Amino acid sequence: MEAVRLRPWRPSDAGDVAAMVDDEHLGHWSMLPRDPEGWLRREVAQDRGPSRAICLADDDRVLGTVTVRLPEFASEAVRCAAMCASDQPAGELSYWLVPRARGRGLAYAAVRMMVGAVVAGTGLRSLVLDIETGNTASLRLAERLGAERREPARVEVDRSGTPRSLVVHVLAVPPRRPD
Repeated sequence: MEAVRLRPWRPSDAGDVAAMVDDEHLGHWSMLPRDPEGWLRREVAQDRGPSRAICLADDDRVLGTVTVRLPEFASEAVRCAAMCASDQPAGELSYWLVPRARGRGLAYAAVRMMVGAVVAGTGLRSLVLDIETGNTASLRLAERLGAERREPARVEVDRSGTPRSLVVHVLAVPPRRPD
């Protein structure tokens, strides 16, 4: 597996994420395809929770993102029927990779790094991965991360008004180790 690193977003990253504007799956949920400049400003500001650009260890170009939405900015997934009281407070985990970076284990490495280095300091007990039923790569990633698949599945209407079936996975956040 290639070594990844996470870094804060920069306004100059716009060109690197341009490949995602036309991604058939991202547009259902993200504002990136509709407003790339606004999306990037929000990720730089991190007002809704930690967000990091995924890069290779030896290359500064952005290959993707890993983001955690804090409970007050997360979707209803963090409060759905599949969640338990012991999961709270829960944030929502999202990630994507540009097409040329997929299938290389980069998302797995980036999520593990994000959870261990960034999320552990937020006070969250768990992260929700709310995955479309047909997104096989993300479903496999959730399993590989050790996220627990929960019932019931849920339906959410996407940005275009289309109802989509989602599978809820919950990933426990390890307690922060004392320094």
